[in-house]
Amino acid sequence: LASRQEKFPDIKNVSFDELITTSDIISFHCKATPDGKPLINKEHYKKMKPTTVIINAARGNIVDENDLNNALNNNLIAGAAIDVYSKEPAKENILFNNPKVILTPHIAASTTEASIVVAEMIANQICKFLLKGVKINTV
Repeated sequence: LASRQEKFPDIKNVSFDELITTSDIISFHCKATPDGKPLINKEHYKKMKPTTVIINAARGNIVDENDLNNALNNNLIAGAAIDVYSKEPAKENILFNNPKVILTPHIAASTTEASIVVAEMIANQICKFLLKGVKINTV
């Protein structure tokens, strides 16, 4: 952490409560919780600024979709951008008709750059296995 603070002196660790009460944009790029419960729910939205925007490109259960929809409809937050859903493929979702939400069909990693990175990772992993017997990212 110390070396990161030297490189990025304006970045600091804060509590989750401070993060949600002071942030203009909250963007999730993390694993799902082990118990599958949302990281963010109606109690959190009540603490946010009305100008806050939520972005979820992580996992669908990170954000409770019903609570998010209610927060948007009650102007607790300004908007959201969602790329992942609690049920995928998302054929129906409470957020589909909300004009304050930008929705994409789970394509956050569908870029030329991401495809190149994935191809390089696969090639490197195959080489390590064939040359050294080392398995990486096995499922």
